[in-house]
Amino acid sequence: MTPESVCAYLRAHPDFFQKHPDVLGEMTISHVSDGAVSLVERQVAVLRERNAELRRRLDKLVANAEQNEALLTATQEVIAAIADRGPKEEAATLFCDLVRKHFDVELVTFIWCHSEEASEALSIAEHLLGNKNASSGPLRSHEFQTLFNDGNNEGSAALAKLTTRSGHEAVIAVGSNDAARYGMGDGTLFLEYLAKVIASLPIQQPSD
Repeated sequence: MTPESVCAYLRAHPDFFQKHPDVLGEMTISHVSDGAVSLVERQVAVLRERNAELRRRLDKLVANAEQNEALLTATQEVIAAIADRGPKEEAATLFCDLVRKHFDVELVTFIWCHSEEASEALSIAEHLLGNKNASSGPLRSHEFQTLFNDGNNEGSAALAKLTTRSGHEAVIAVGSNDAARYGMGDGTLFLEYLAKVIASLPIQQPSD
């Protein structure tokens, strides 16, 4: 007889103590305080702990849902504004202004891949993206400074690339001076969605 076999038997016969209540009189179960407590009391304590954990998980799910709803609303507002003003205003400037306003982000950039002026920033963006359409994570000092033209020594960012209907390619990115704000495990779903929708709109691009 081993502790494991006893546990297995009790799990297979959950009504054991109900059928043999006299056994409880000879048992002691450790608790936060000294002395013996009833099995029912211990079970209630375990259930309370589980309920507290479930409540924490539920609160986290609700918070995530509220955050996603806010992100979706901001995304829709940016898309609507670009669709309305995109043909009249240069896309890069318009995008940056709208994202700062609706997403309340610290830093944002829009880089046309054919822009010679942004060649260094584009090179860094392509290195960070690799063969992926989107990426996020902390940046090294020179990467952060070049990508966002920011003097801060550290930070993090999320990036996504897009291709317009006319075939022009660009990279969009949002950044933060907090190196942990955009982690490597963070999702880039909304940024990718925003990139895809922008790419489908009749936006104005700088002349080649």
